[in-house]
Formats: sequence, structure tokens, C-alpha cells
Amino acid sequence: MADSTELETRARAVLSPVLGHYTWLPIERGEGSWLHIQGGRRVLDLTCGIAVTPVGHAHPRVVAAVRDQVAKLSHICAGVALYEPNIALAERLVEIAPSGLDTVFLGNSGAEAVEGAVKLARQATGRAGIIVFRGGFHGRTTGAATLTTSKSAYRRGYGALLPEVHTAPFPYPLACRIGPEHDAEVCGEHTLAEIDAMLDHEIPPEHVAAFLIEPVLGEGGYVAAPASFLRELRALADRIGALLIFDEVQTGLGRTGTWTAAEKVGVRPDILLLAKALGGGLPLGAIVAPRELHAKWQTSTHGSTFGGNPVSCASGLATLDVIRDEGLVDRANHLGRVIVEELAPLRRESRVREVRAYGAMVGVEFDEAASAKAAIAGALAADVLLITCGAHDQVVRFIPALNVPEDDLRAGARTFIRAAQGAVVPASA
Repeated sequence: MADSTELETRARAVLSPVLGHYTWLPIERGEGSWLHIQGGRRVLDLTCGIAVTPVGHAHPRVVAAVRDQVAKLSHICAGVALYEPNIALAERLVEIAPSGLDTVFLGNSGAEAVEGAVKLARQATGRAGIIVFRGGFHGRTTGAATLTTSKSAYRRGYGALLPEVHTAPFPYPLACRIGPEHDAEVCGEHTLAEIDAMLDHEIPPEHVAAFLIEPVLGEGGYVAAPASFLRELRALADRIGALLIFDEVQTGLGRTGTWTAAEKVGVRPDILLLAKALGGGLPLGAIVAPRELHAKWQTSTHGSTFGGNPVSCASGLATLDVIRDEGLVDRANHLGRVIVEELAPLRRESRVREVRAYGAMVGVEFDEAASAKAAIAGALAADVLLITCGAHDQVVRFIPALNVPEDDLRAGARTFIRAAQGAVVPASA
């Protein structure tokens, strides 16, 4: 078996350098919340595959479902024939989604779901304008990259992308231009005023097809929009005849302490986007919307060869079963409280601007990227894997599996505290 250095050398020789790497850990296998590394090392995974494995790695029920499905049917395009997992997963999503969102299109990823939702919104409304929010991450394909504003680097060198996309501020108090001394509610009011100005000066209301927003910024920094703001955004969309799209690729399926963030804030979007956790580790994405809206999407103007693949759907169904049967939706709130409780000592650190939680999404915002990166490097050296987010990689995010043992989670958080308090930021950073 190749050692870690040899594996990295081989990887660097044949894999495109366009993909950034948090680490070059040579993983042999995953089990629960632990990654087993070549040489016998174990690392506690508090990244969850970037919110993809909500029931941990290799959960026995998910593994069994995948094996059983592979033995029966690994693929047939959903547009060619019918198969049980595809239909059953769509039925389950209708049960989970806010009332009235009763029809599903299955694809392969979050970016694909976003691209499809824009096509649906434009075709159904006969309008072209899409309003997104600064800090949002919606994918890296051509259209999705235009909608993504979490980092300008995602657009570097690509020139003109998707037309008729307009960006409004997100209610993020620490990044708000009206100054630092205000809360999220005030920030939300400022954002709504900015949207009103946009509609007066940049895009007529009757040209807006949809507002597209992450209820909680993912890559943008783990920042939750106030429920009051989302309610007002819903009302605004209704007034101007636009659709409201919730990108819940990172927040959906229990992560926020409810099946969807839409449920948590009591706001029903016109279109709900899901992916990441949906496949339980396999590629899967979904566009969930009312039948009357889907009926306006002209047949054969959108499709997917692999979307709703039977193995991915079987994995997704088993994952949703585990989340339901083990009470993991409610547990997400408990996990968030545990992390915040353990991270309390960091609130006294001058380099830490804020510790914030929304269900089992916890972000620690540092004063700069160097501080955050030094902290996660120290944690990894002590066998705890964490990653950053935010426009400048200044936020460390905790994304544990929803069934992580509490003792492991507490130990991991304490390890991070020691790393953050002991991290020395390089002078050149």
C-alpha cells in the first residue's frame, strides 16, 4: 500500500490543481464520525463531508441499502423507465417539505438544482431577473457561479457569465456597511431598504423572476438571516409577482434543528433546493415546488441522465430513515448548544469576533483568515478536522454528523479551543 507521501505525489501528478485542498490526508476509510488515515491514525471529522454525511460515514443501514440497490439496478435514466427508489424518495421529500411543495425534480448536485431552479423561475414567470444576496454560495457551474458571491475568486478569469443577475446585501451585522453597532433585525431592515432602492434604480419589479437566498449563509460564513427579514422578503416577492427560492443545499434535512430552515422560520418558499445530505454521501440534488409551478416548466426543456440515480436515491432514503428513526432533527439543536457551551472560553479571545449557532451549524468568526487557518491547522495536528468559510476564510465552521457521540464532540471542541488559544499567527500572514 502506498504511504501518504507517495499517494500525495501521485495525486499531484494526475489531478487538476484547479481544486483547492484543505488537507492532503490519505484516508483509508470512514466509520461514524471518524476518519481512518494510512498508518493507523484516526481523525475526528467535524466537517461531515461539508454537510454531506449527516449520519456519519458508512452507517450500516445506508451501506446495506446501497449494496442491495446496486445488486438490483445501478442505473437507468429516470426519463427512460420507472424505478421504486426514485419515486419513493420524491414522496418522502414531499412529506418533509413545507406544505404545498408537492412535486420534485431530481438531479445530481446542489449546483445543478440551482441552475434548474433559475430555468424554472424564468420560464414560469416570463421574466429574466434574478436577485441574489451578497455572501451566498450557489455552486461553481457557469450559471451558479454568477449567482455566487461568497468569494469573488469563484469568478476569476471567466468573463461574462449569466445575464440579468443582481446582488443585494445579506443581513450580516459584522459585514454590514451601516456600521458595527447594530443587530440582525436592523441589518435586515437595511437590506430591505437596499432592495427597494435596487428596484427603483437597477431593475424594474416586473422584470424580477425570483429572489434566491440561503436562509443561512453556508460558504459565506454561517450567518442566519433573521426570520423577520425572510418574512418580509416573502411578502415583497408576492407584491411584485416574483418567486422566492430557498437554497437549502447546506441547511436542509435536519441540520438546522428542523427538516428545513423554511420550517424553522415559518416561511414557505416557492422553490426549495436540496442536495448535500440528501444523498447520504452519494450525488443527489432536488428541486421541490408546487405542481402548478412545475406544470409551467415545458416538458423536455430540462432533464438529467443521472439525476435521481437509483443507488443515490436508495442511499438518500436510508439516510432520511436514520435521521427520522434516531431523532436526529431534534438532536441538531442539542449539538449546537453543546458546541457553543464548549466554545464559551473563546468569547474572551481578542481574535474571536463572534461565536454563532443555528441548529448544528456553528461558526467561529476570527479577526482574519490567518487566525482561523492557524486554529484549524492546530486542531488537525491534534486529530480534529475542521474547515473554514467566509469571504476571507475568517470563519471556522463546525458541521458534525447529527449522530456524533456527545463525548467525541465535546472533546473535539476542547481540542479546537486549545488550538485556537495556542495558535501562533505567522508574521507574514
